[in-house]
Amino acid sequence: MTDIITADALLRNDRVILDPNDMPHLVDSVTGAGDTVHVVFSSGEERVFRVGDEVTIVE
Repeated sequence: MTDIITADALLRNDRVILDPNDMPHLVDSVTGAGDTVHVVFSSGEERVFRVGDEVTIVE
């Protein structure tokens, strides 16, 4: 089951779907600064989202 949340609601250990054809990415850390959210995944990949960006997570 999936859910859509805003990037500023992401938490460590959330599983985020970045590409519908790929496996979910496990969130390792989330830091916010102003209107951006910096997310580091367990794979080492990093993404920067805007606070209101919608992301899909696996529940």
